[in-house]
Amino acid sequence: EMDEKLEDVLYYLIDKTNKVARRYSQESFANGGHDITVDQWLVLKKIWDNEQINQAELAASLFKDTASITRTLQLLVKKKLVKKEFKENDRRHLLLSLTAKGEQLYKQLLPLVKTMRIQGVKDFTETEREQIRKLLMKMIKNLEN
Repeated sequence: EMDEKLEDVLYYLIDKTNKVARRYSQESFANGGHDITVDQWLVLKKIWDNEQINQAELAASLFKDTASITRTLQLLVKKKLVKKEFKENDRRHLLLSLTAKGEQLYKQLLPLVKTMRIQGVKDFTETEREQIRKLLMKMIKNLEN
């Protein structure tokens, strides 16, 4: 029995879309003169969206293993964009937040990121965007359960 070509397999296309989008995003940051990787941006964004998130929650929400999140965080702390603080009276609970410099960079990069997000779907109708979002969410649900 013949199998479909890899280029016609949805998972392959989704993976390729993600890789092409990451490469495009990385080039956009570099062309804008920003010394930041896509992974570093995603961490900044996630911390911005969830003030006081811990490292385990961060790793899970970004589908990253602890080791790679640790490396990314070390760089962001070194760049003085993220700070780690212990919860009061609890040395085990390390909470992450953006420094003033981190918040400033987030706000500075946001217009560029919004432009980048639009690029891939610039000729989609609102209906098409909503459809693809719903279908991808449905696919995720099918595979998670």
